[in-house]
Amino acid sequence: MEDGTFAGEGLTILQTLTYFVIAPLSLFIVISFFAYITAKETRKKSKKAPVDLTHIQ
Repeated sequence: MEDGTFAGEGLTILQTLTYFVIAPLSLFIVISFFAYITAKETRKKSKKAPVDLTHIQ
């Protein structure tokens, strides 16, 4: 206890799980989904035009 500050009430189990497990996991899933969709669209575009490094004529 420094400078007159006091600790507040602790978190419940549900709050702890929500803040430190469910919320980060949800963000990870949402960001991964958008990254997957973006990469999928990029892969579709690149398949249309063969590159000399991957295509032998």
